[in-house]
Amino acid sequence: MKHGFQCVTRRYIVVSFLVLAAACAPSVSVAEEHIVEMQGLEFSPARLAIQAGDTVTWVNADVLAHTTTAADGSWDSGSLSKGDAWSFTFDGAGEFDYDCTFHPTMRGVVIVE
Repeated sequence: MKHGFQCVTRRYIVVSFLVLAAACAPSVSVAEEHIVEMQGLEFSPARLAIQAGDTVTWVNADVLAHTTTAADGSWDSGSLSKGDAWSFTFDGAGEFDYDCTFHPTMRGVVIVE
């Protein structure tokens, strides 16, 4: 009986260690990709909340050329024709206002948490 008790005790210790190690391990977040569509002289969605490390891709579905240009100058896609796409990865937290250089009434904001 003594041998069986030692085997069960060792299993308990190993399982306890693995559970504790998993609970203490840092969580790994997976970066996500988000799409913002340009159509009808609007960004859709115009307000987007994301996590740091996520990527936003703007896709021009309009017949007119557009840009996505940050108010603080941190990015500028240049001219995007119909069907073109452009991506930007947000590394830090903040609120980033942007517009279309050709159509200044087209405005959006990316909120990075």
